[in-house]
Amino acid sequence: MEVSKHKPLFRAAVILGMLGLLLPLRHAQAAGATLSFTPPTGSFAVGSTFNLSILLNTGGQSINAVRGDISFPAGKLQVVNPTAGTSFISIWVSQPTYSNTAGTINFQGGLPNPGIKTDAGIVSTITFRATSPGTAKIVFNPTSQVLANDGQGTNILNARVEANLTFVLPAPEGPNVTSTTDPDQSKWYQSRAASFSWDAIPGATGYSYSFDENPHTSAPERTDATTNQSASVTATEDGRWYFHVRAKTDTWGGTSHFPVLIDATPPAAFTPVIDPATPAPGAKPELRFLTTDALSGIEHYEMQLIALTDASQGTPFFVEQTSPVRLPELVAGKYEVIVRAFDQAGNSTDGKLDFTVAVPPAGSVISRIPLLQNTLITNIALISLGVLVLALATWLIFRRHRRPTDVIHDIQRLEKETMLKESELLKTIQAARSLETSIESQVNHSNELHEQVQQITQQPKAWSDPAAPTSTPPADASPSEGADFLNREPPPPLAPSVDEAPWQRLLSLFPAPTAAPIAL
Repeated sequence: MEVSKHKPLFRAAVILGMLGLLLPLRHAQAAGATLSFTPPTGSFAVGSTFNLSILLNTGGQSINAVRGDISFPAGKLQVVNPTAGTSFISIWVSQPTYSNTAGTINFQGGLPNPGIKTDAGIVSTITFRATSPGTAKIVFNPTSQVLANDGQGTNILNARVEANLTFVLPAPEGPNVTSTTDPDQSKWYQSRAASFSWDAIPGATGYSYSFDENPHTSAPERTDATTNQSASVTATEDGRWYFHVRAKTDTWGGTSHFPVLIDATPPAAFTPVIDPATPAPGAKPELRFLTTDALSGIEHYEMQLIALTDASQGTPFFVEQTSPVRLPELVAGKYEVIVRAFDQAGNSTDGKLDFTVAVPPAGSVISRIPLLQNTLITNIALISLGVLVLALATWLIFRRHRRPTDVIHDIQRLEKETMLKESELLKTIQAARSLETSIESQVNHSNELHEQVQQITQQPKAWSDPAAPTSTPPADASPSEGADFLNREPPPPLAPSVDEAPWQRLLSLFPAPTAAPIAL
């Protein structure tokens, strides 16, 4: 009874238990690759070198290509040597490269089929040098990739683990040094003059110090060592400088080093830009500005807006701003805007811009506004485009919704028109052939008449020729017929053969026919 009562609860527990077993398995199957650093954390002395290895966990999948894009703070670290000697990568598309100026490391490589499965494969080992105290974060950029050996190059990278390192000054081998002018060894200062003091070393008979840009300089062993426990020095140029001091007891001891960051140069000159260049009253123009600083970098910007034509306005405050800045609504008049750029050492540079807020000149709106920014032109173009699109859509809809019977009817009508045209063409061809036959018969008949006329024109020449034989009566003629024939007067002479004008007139009655062109 108790078992049947709790049977549904027991089933639910079993199902939940099975889900609990399946969920980790599903998560493991869905897990991708991971790129990480070793060691992920650590503390290192400034000036020392250390190795940082790049590890790959493929998440149980076979991979054949890796791309790594790494960023590090260039002001804290410097790459000494990137090496690929211990890497599992066998084919480097591009050897590991680095930039100590930009703070970047890049590499790309792979290996042939069947790839590799690993939970801690070394991609590369990089040797760094800590250059200044503080903290540094080394990260994989989003462009990093790990490609699966699946024939499709699927990127299975889903975790990028960063390294967080701390850099401290080494324990002094000599006196403990402090500075009243530059107390923070990781901060930039604009004065090139610096003052230092150090703790006394028991039994010391003197101290030697130096000031230069080499972090490993050992103070010279001076015969005129000072007994003072302070010194003031001046840098000859901007940059990273080091104060070195050591004490002399029976022998010269170790050297202590104190770094100083000096930036006495203001940011580069610049000029703000306003858009539009001549704002209209009531407009809110946009102000943009940008400059650079070679050493410490830009820390922030401050802006001041002065109305030159408003005598009642006091001197406005500088307000911290970031570019771009949307100015307030301005009335007509002349203005001056000053943007002051500060670097990390506190140096500043002013960028000034004078502009006028005025009513736009009269004239055509189209002539005063660029074509692509003109509302009228834009509206006309949009309306024309809309009408064209509507007409095209209507035509397509009409064609799409036509009934099949309409299409068949159009085809049949086209066939009838074609047959009618063919019939008319055949009739025209037959008429042309009949006309051609008639013309040929007329031409033949005319040629025959022409030949007969030519034969007639040749007979009178024989009658008028004196050498022709004398006419004699036929042999079977009777005496009376012969006497009549002899007593018959000869016919009148015809015109000379040279005068053929009558015959030419006769021939002109039958001109040689010419075939007229037949129009089909």
